[in-house]
Amino acid sequence: MATILIACSHKGELERIADVLIGEGHVCLQCLDGKAVREHLHLSRPDLVITDVDLPGLDAFELVSLLEDVSDGQGIPLIVGHAGLDAKRPAQAQSHFQWMGHATSSDDLAEIVRSRLEMGTQDRVKGHILVVDDDKELRELVARRLQMAGYQTSTALDGEDGLAFMEKKPDLVLTDVDMPRLDGFGLLMHLRADPKYRNVPVIIMTAHAGRGEDAARGLQLGANDYVRKPFNWDELLARVHTQLRVREAHRLMVEKQRDLAIIELAGAAAHEINNPLAVVIARLELMRERIDDSHDLFGDVVQLNLLLERIAGIVKKMGHVRRYQVRHYCGDVNILDLDGASED
Repeated sequence: MATILIACSHKGELERIADVLIGEGHVCLQCLDGKAVREHLHLSRPDLVITDVDLPGLDAFELVSLLEDVSDGQGIPLIVGHAGLDAKRPAQAQSHFQWMGHATSSDDLAEIVRSRLEMGTQDRVKGHILVVDDDKELRELVARRLQMAGYQTSTALDGEDGLAFMEKKPDLVLTDVDMPRLDGFGLLMHLRADPKYRNVPVIIMTAHAGRGEDAARGLQLGANDYVRKPFNWDELLARVHTQLRVREAHRLMVEKQRDLAIIELAGAAAHEINNPLAVVIARLELMRERIDDSHDLFGDVVQLNLLLERIAGIVKKMGHVRRYQVRHYCGDVNILDLDGASED
């Protein structure tokens, strides 16, 4: 089930589309004009928007920008229901939505919606990038380009502002060098000195007139890469994508090493516990054979035997741990889920 905002100035058509989608199990928000659309988007974020091209007060191309703004650059799938393309509109804007034309068939409409919702799930944000630059126009332009490529962005006007934004845990930092208060090199040094941010990829942006000195110093201080201004956008996106792939590969490698260490630790612990546990169980069995059920200690021996059997079962699971899987214990503590992590 999805929440779908339907924007159409023709009430009859609006109700027809809503009836079809409600029949498919979706929740529908109905808007007759751009004002109503803005009010709904101010209150909540829908999973999909269907709009007429010439909606009063808000056409489809303006809606593209609005949806990016309300979703922090992540984008909301958009279907435009009216025949014809406006050739005067930028091709980049047209690429952000799917043209439905005059979908008169209920089955066709339902299929288009299903397809667009699936596409929206596949087009998830690729990563969160912090853009740091004191040039407002350039900073916003870079952020917009990254958003169009599928990234979530935050922006900061200098290094100090950038450090404050690190609490949002960006996946990559793209920073200018020459900035007031704290420049790009200062920001880089702070990040590399802080264990929390030491492994966050940093790409520095340098002026073309820098002749390589800025790039060299940035790399020496721990930057992962650099790009020169004025940008070649394809190169910038390629470098961002590469660094995020490297970060993801490193994350997967760390997780694999962690999983292997836990498996080996659980196996070693099970082996070390098994030997003394077997001796204790054997000794207890001898005690049971030497006393009858009238003895004062008989009940205690029986209880101890049950507890030892339980411990033996836990140790067996530890020896069969094959993956990392945890469950909540109490507070902020998670513990290894022996049932889920073991093959038994």
